[in-house]
Amino acid sequence: KNYPMPCQHPPWPAPARPTTCELSRLTSAAARAELIPASAAAASPLPPRRPRAAVLLATPPSLHSTTPMSRIRLRRSRLFSSCATTPPPAGSWSPHAAFAAATERALAGKLSGEDAHHLFDELLRQATPVPERSLNGFLTALARAPDSSTFRNGPALARAPDSSTFRNGPALAIALFNRLCREEAGSRVAWPTVCTYNILMDCRCRTRRPDLGPAFLGRLLRTGLKTNQIVANTLLKCLCYAKRTDEAVNVLLHKMSELGCVPDAISYNTVLKRLCEDSRSQGALDLLRTVAKEGGVGSLDVVSHGTVIHGFFKEGETGKACNLFHEMTQQGIVPNVVTYNLIIDALCKARAMDKAELILRQMVDNGVRPDTVTCSSIMSSLCKHGRSKEAAEFFDSMTAKGLKADVFSYSVS
Repeated sequence: KNYPMPCQHPPWPAPARPTTCELSRLTSAAARAELIPASAAAASPLPPRRPRAAVLLATPPSLHSTTPMSRIRLRRSRLFSSCATTPPPAGSWSPHAAFAAATERALAGKLSGEDAHHLFDELLRQATPVPERSLNGFLTALARAPDSSTFRNGPALARAPDSSTFRNGPALAIALFNRLCREEAGSRVAWPTVCTYNILMDCRCRTRRPDLGPAFLGRLLRTGLKTNQIVANTLLKCLCYAKRTDEAVNVLLHKMSELGCVPDAISYNTVLKRLCEDSRSQGALDLLRTVAKEGGVGSLDVVSHGTVIHGFFKEGETGKACNLFHEMTQQGIVPNVVTYNLIIDALCKARAMDKAELILRQMVDNGVRPDTVTCSSIMSSLCKHGRSKEAAEFFDSMTAKGLKADVFSYSVS
């Protein structure tokens, strides 16, 4: 059999070898494009080829180089630069920094209850003690978080109305504190201070369990810590919220001195408000006079008297309210705009417009500027008694003196 002979030439045309002129044109174009240096292009017509392994292992050029770079080489250079950075050491967990970040997230509404417990997990595993100021700041952020029923059920806490935040921050603060005590953190956590117990007592009021607030005071006394004025006022707040008014009065008049504290205006105002809310304004007046006899008039302010005056007006005791108002002025206590508004509104509702106008002139003479509430009370009473023209004149006189009326004042006028 005859077999075909192998072909002496390839079945396709061989590529033409570039001439010397073509090579010179290519190298000059590469030099103009700055792909290779111009000196190297003039020295040899073709750049020397490098092995593939050498190209892959070459050090990537600097990112600040003016030489054009391909995308592959740019990505490779970024990869090398990212690998060159060293991660932070694993044992550099700082309790102070961790609590500061958690406090900011809590105030911004971005800290969940699960994250808070995870923070305490890390706290119990490390050996660096937690600063008491960091712990108290974190608990305060939780205590001030509102409890809104519009939040969905789930872990979170915050001031902002965010559905991803904790629904009851004060309860979480108490749970975390109990966890520290139960798991015996020891020296890893700063010992609770007076400020810590005050925060927890306030949390009980915010969680609508003020009856459990005094338990933290008992624990504080067992630890040997000395109470201060803030803790005593928080105790009065817990008793008043729990409607244990008689106990609050007893603590105010007798127990606070045993605790080494002197009642101030906040102490008296807290108890007086509770008495008036219980429709016991006469008892509040008796308390005012008892304090005055004992020389504690300096601790009573305009808010104390205004609270009792408002209580008398709510109970329909207009005469007692006006008598207390004059008694307050005789003691040198200058009424503020809220107290004047209470008196003027009560006199207007009692159809004693002449006395209301007298109090208004006294108010202006004492340097207290009437506001929109004052204006609305007098104008509404004048219109109800068919004195619309006088109401309009009064409105014009108030606006001429620079008073900015609200929508209700315009509607009345």
